[in-house]
Amino acid sequence: MRLMIFSDIHGNLEALQRVFADADKRNIHRSICLGDLMGYGPYPNECVELVKSRKNCRCLAGNHDVAALWDTSPYGMSKSAQDAILWTMEQLSDANKKYLGSLPDRIDLFNMTFVHANPYNPRGWRYVMDRKYALRSFAATSCQYLFIGHSHKPLVITRKNFFSIDLQAVSGPQKITVKAQRRHIVNCGSVGQPRDNNPDACYLIFDIRTNTLEYYRVPYDFKKTTQAIRLFELPSSTGRRLLKGT
Repeated sequence: MRLMIFSDIHGNLEALQRVFADADKRNIHRSICLGDLMGYGPYPNECVELVKSRKNCRCLAGNHDVAALWDTSPYGMSKSAQDAILWTMEQLSDANKKYLGSLPDRIDLFNMTFVHANPYNPRGWRYVMDRKYALRSFAATSCQYLFIGHSHKPLVITRKNFFSIDLQAVSGPQKITVKAQRRHIVNCGSVGQPRDNNPDACYLIFDIRTNTLEYYRVPYDFKKTTQAIRLFELPSSTGRRLLKGT
């Protein structure tokens, strides 16, 4: 099975459309979205509708999704994120609010677990980017593969033995074959707001048969998204981040 894994769309419809078009050429069988369909970007409803319409696609709740429903407070976020969420609350349709409210915090599938941020405190939204929080995540699960988003930075963490953790940042499109006898934490990067100094949308295909992680980077018309950000008077810093991939 070839499984598409993507995350952190953040209302960026242009990026999501291009990612789906690219993935549809790569013989995928199922898709899982790790959350944050909204926040920052100008098209929250359209992004929800596109994910909902995708065949064989399951979705998790991200921190911006639950903040848009007031399940958690947006006032703990950065000022730009907070302003965008307050605007998003006014845009969301009732049907899409209901859909967001139905999303789980975790999906378990075969020997894989999927969460937005981390498995030990899913709504604490702690980033897993170093050894300390990788060890906590390994301890909280028994799966061989743990897939995460949230940081917007593609990363592969491998537990080589009880004491040794290897962290591998993923730069650009890559194919990484992982060892089946080891445990791995895999960050799929971000579709709608990459933060690894590469503005191209990022997503992942996991080929379960060959144990291969296929990272893809997809160029899109980010200027079109930044124009919509200005049109809807969303924080200008969001548009600048898209141009730089930060």
